[in-house]
Amino acid sequence: MLQERYPKEVVLTDGKEVTLRPLQEGDQEDLVRFYQELPSKERWFFKEDPCDPSVIRKWIGARQTGSALGVLAIYEGRVVAHASLLRRTYGGRRHVGRLRITVSPNFRSKRLGTWMVFDLIRRAMELDLEKIQADFVVGAEDLAIEAVQRLDFVKESLIKDYFQDEKGTYHDCQIMIKHLHKEWSDF
Repeated sequence: MLQERYPKEVVLTDGKEVTLRPLQEGDQEDLVRFYQELPSKERWFFKEDPCDPSVIRKWIGARQTGSALGVLAIYEGRVVAHASLLRRTYGGRRHVGRLRITVSPNFRSKRLGTWMVFDLIRRAMELDLEKIQADFVVGAEDLAIEAVQRLDFVKESLIKDYFQDEKGTYHDCQIMIKHLHKEWSDF
């Protein structure tokens, strides 16, 4: 079912056409290159080093267990964005998905992230998830916070001084939640 929907073409606000497709075996090198090209200050807040090939292998492998759905945005043969819907297949949080999205600086503020979030919202609804959670670094990801608010994510909680950047400065963690509907017609 997932493969039926892809690849899909989306048009950005600047007219560029980008292809969305699922993360798959063989994407490791391209995904590592994508993360290596990001400013180190942005990668610093990840739970794991995305420039480490073993981390990327683990992320690719998570799709086989059903604990992650990854989507890539490709422009002119290069990865320009990576989004994932992470979920638990057991326990008290199996109804909640977690959203993770990273967009290349040259493709931000062009609605690419919005297209990818819409895509993962649809997938979450098909998986009968009830909520999507996204965590953001206040001060570093303020534009992303504003973007998901336009998609009906609400500020659920703020954890003070949760993240520490490379220079030792503390940043708050903004937890945002989107409550999902059963059908698109319920919006």
